[in-house]
Amino acid sequence: MSGAVTLDATVGAIVDSLPTAARIFSTLGINYCCGNNRTLREASRQAAVRGEEVLDLLSGRVPLATDSGATEWTSASLTALADHLVAHHHVCARRDLVNLLLLGNEVASGHAASEPELWRLCDELEQLSRDLVPHMRREELYLFPYIRSMESPTGADQTLVVPLFGRIEYPLQAIKHDHSEDLSHLGRIRQIADLENDILFPKAIEAERRSGAAHVR
Repeated sequence: MSGAVTLDATVGAIVDSLPTAARIFSTLGINYCCGNNRTLREASRQAAVRGEEVLDLLSGRVPLATDSGATEWTSASLTALADHLVAHHHVCARRDLVNLLLLGNEVASGHAASEPELWRLCDELEQLSRDLVPHMRREELYLFPYIRSMESPTGADQTLVVPLFGRIEYPLQAIKHDHSEDLSHLGRIRQIADLENDILFPKAIEAERRSGAAHVR
């Protein structure tokens, strides 16, 4: 495949021509092995992710941030808050996960021989991605539409979305559990970073200084 990737290109052709595509598709839950003759448009729809978002990730474009930081979210409508979470935080989280996984594997491949903790860090990022991406997808497909519908006027043309999960308290228990699991992964990543930044690296600098090897450039 030559030229820029489009929504009409097949996922198989994209993977063959773009080294990072397999990692991006895997992170987003797009199956590029079975049915690799599907277009990116179709594969994105089946994975419940916007095709334009996938194109941004494949091309390395950074989506424009929509968060001004000035909104008082405690007084915002349910719809505005749900829309903000999806358009800003979910999109940015998926983009950052893709970039972290690509960078983490690249760094670990080159330096894990001397820093084996890098593979542990990659494992934590992989698990975080496997948990967080489907979690956000469930919110976008099921929970948030129901929350938005509670603010919509009911009538002949617009009625409350009937949730598959019964009362909203039931899925929220699972959602909160997912949040706790994600925070635990982030906590372990933070622990690894703290051990390196606050202990390992300063000790290495001091050891180099004591050994008289500081002249090495």
